[in-house]
Amino acid sequence: MGDQAVRKTEQMIEHWDYLIAWMVYLLAGAGCCLVWWRLTRGLTSKSLRDLLRGVAVVLIFTPWFAGDSDEFLAPAIVVLLFDLLLAGVKNGLQGGLILLSMLFVMVLFLTVKLLLRKRPVD
Repeated sequence: MGDQAVRKTEQMIEHWDYLIAWMVYLLAGAGCCLVWWRLTRGLTSKSLRDLLRGVAVVLIFTPWFAGDSDEFLAPAIVVLLFDLLLAGVKNGLQGGLILLSMLFVMVLFLTVKLLLRKRPVD
């Protein structure tokens, strides 16, 4: 009975470590986005500014499954880089596919936003 309690406690600690790591990552990602927003605010083209900001948000905040397990998530860009580094090009496409999908959704969203924007009457 004691071994089960110890294993359960270790699993809880691992779970909390995982959640704390994600909280730290999200706060750091928000800080990076804030800096990126400030760097891109000087761009005169609103469309280019929105596109650059969207790409940053997608690259920073898109999660994907880490490794072969469906239990843990990691940033998709990190999964892509580690898969390419350790498993080669054939296996490295999992993280890349979700990133491409999210980039497509972001571009679609920006296109709809651009089409719905009210234009001044000449």
